[in-house]
Amino acid sequence: MLFVRPSKLSDIDALLAISNSVGDGMTSMPSCIKNWERKLQSSNLAFNSTKAPAEACYFMVLEDSETGKIAGTTAIYNGLGLSQPFYSYQRSTTTNKSVTLNTSMQSETLTLVEHFKGASEVGSLFLLPEYRKPGVGQMLARSRYLLMADAQHRFSDRVMAELRGWIDDADQSPLWQALGSKFFDMSFQEAVTVSATEGSAFITELMPKHPIYVDLLPKSAREVLSKPNYSSAPALRMLEKEGFQHRGLVDLFDGGPSVDIQLQDIKTIKDSKVASYQVTDHLSTLDQDFYISNGDLQNFSLTMAKGRVTDNQQLLLSRETIDLLQAGEGSASKIRYVPVMQSKKSLNINHKAA
Repeated sequence: MLFVRPSKLSDIDALLAISNSVGDGMTSMPSCIKNWERKLQSSNLAFNSTKAPAEACYFMVLEDSETGKIAGTTAIYNGLGLSQPFYSYQRSTTTNKSVTLNTSMQSETLTLVEHFKGASEVGSLFLLPEYRKPGVGQMLARSRYLLMADAQHRFSDRVMAELRGWIDDADQSPLWQALGSKFFDMSFQEAVTVSATEGSAFITELMPKHPIYVDLLPKSAREVLSKPNYSSAPALRMLEKEGFQHRGLVDLFDGGPSVDIQLQDIKTIKDSKVASYQVTDHLSTLDQDFYISNGDLQNFSLTMAKGRVTDNQQLLLSRETIDLLQAGEGSASKIRYVPVMQSKKSLNINHKAA
């Protein structure tokens, strides 16, 4: 069986291998072992801290219980922009009127903003190709919301996701070529790497503070604003099913869309239920598929398994499922569950963040 759990320092070799296979596009997956050590130590502190840190990384992995292989990753980043600015471009439309000509013109602008300061971000979603089967990508994505549901006091009321924007066949961003490169003496990938590893202070120092008129940009740059990369499009649809909305915020480097939602409005959180459970040997392939979490932050575990809700609202589960979840025993023990969303296609996950 596959299950989601908090990352451990012993996962570092597997995660480094995943980073190397992903390449430069996924900035939250460092290719440096020292950066991985810092990330995993930060995550371990967040999961085991009795008081929620203002800034925290909750990094999780998908493990194959039969082989011990790390099959995927997912994470929640809390407290965006508290120690380093978290910038976006806000797309806005202004109207200018001419009394002399008796006419008006609308112009779109990009304005540097810190709209998501203090928010929680869901990201670092990746699944190895051989595990991209129905329900698995969805399990990785929704595990974050079930974790949030179990510990809502640890997370911001606002949750966002940043999707990788459109890049060409040469891995170049038309928006960066037209705009960012005019103010920074570095390539697109260099700028993304510096921002991910060193922070965004250089943006504060060099990026123009005044609104930028979109009509002055070449067509190639205008066309990619709010356009997700082909590998991000399935994840964007998944986020939209949860209720996330794009409100005109885009990434500074590649123009990819940022989406957000109030935590209590996330569909998985609203649909999830807490219940007691019973062990049974009588589940079949006809029973419903659920995502089930054990509700224990320090020993968080989540899996996808068959279950059946009884008339008294208990959830019947197999012994294998209970053991995998490391769920407690006795009438007071509770689990959180939500039905699997039925989909005709598996979710192909390999992108910047969401």
